[in-house]
Amino acid sequence: MHKPADLINQAATVLAGIDEPIRAAGIFGHANPSNLELAVAGGAAASVPGSSDPLLGAVANVTAMQAVATADAARDGLTVRMLLAVTDSRIFVLDWATGDGATRVLATLDRATTDIEVRHFGLSRRVELTDHASGRVLHLVGATAAFSPEAAGDKAVLRVLDPS
Repeated sequence: MHKPADLINQAATVLAGIDEPIRAAGIFGHANPSNLELAVAGGAAASVPGSSDPLLGAVANVTAMQAVATADAARDGLTVRMLLAVTDSRIFVLDWATGDGATRVLATLDRATTDIEVRHFGLSRRVELTDHASGRVLHLVGATAAFSPEAAGDKAVLRVLDPS
């Protein structure tokens, strides 16, 4: 389980020198690739020689889907999992590697010029961040289910970004 205070400390380490406190931090995912991209990946995996073995087929499908998710996030200049850190004036998007934590800043958005849209999606929340100053649009997904280890930090970020 990732405690919100631990995530804030992790972000503060990477963001050393910022001039305002971090109000919340949570681990978010890059919104999944389109169904078409995943279908193409699955089709490609199914064409692998020897894919008549169900176990090999399952491994090939999962590997292909992970490769598509990684490439999709990279196309947006992001990683599959990210640490969002929110201050009063900025939203920082940091990389996140399980076991290693955050190591670098992927994006910084000015809250004054960024529209935030949060939509319910089952037990998660889809977040769209549109920075009008840069024209950048980020599509993220956060966990809110009580059983999710990321839920506490994600809920804290969502409360700060969208207090309604």
